[in-house]
Amino acid sequence: MLKTATLVLAITILPLAGCGKNPSITKGRGPTDVIDLGVVELSANTPKRLSLGEGKECTLTAVSVANGNLQIKMETKEKLAGGDLPPGMPAGTPVERMQTATMTVPNGVWLLTSIGQRPLRFTPMLRGQ
Repeated sequence: MLKTATLVLAITILPLAGCGKNPSITKGRGPTDVIDLGVVELSANTPKRLSLGEGKECTLTAVSVANGNLQIKMETKEKLAGGDLPPGMPAGTPVERMQTATMTVPNGVWLLTSIGQRPLRFTPMLRGQ
């Protein structure tokens, strides 16, 4: 129950986030599998393009802000197919969904968020701090 409450709180607070080069997936129950990216090293004002697998990718750009926090801009892109297509789209039509989110998070502290329906866990680390 506590894990569920923590997951719901984290997903509510951080609507979208994070990426990694080689994501590991903690097996669970289908869409609730957690993509665990571990530590994601970022350089100030330098976009980092990463793959999440399953046709999803993202770009993270971080800057240092007050109190040792990071402001991270995340742009995600995923290819839609099958049941994920918008209503009225013919099967086989190539469709990409793009989303942008900006969040302020502590440097070096793991966080839990989501991309679509998939929980995502990572620790952002800004180089040079």
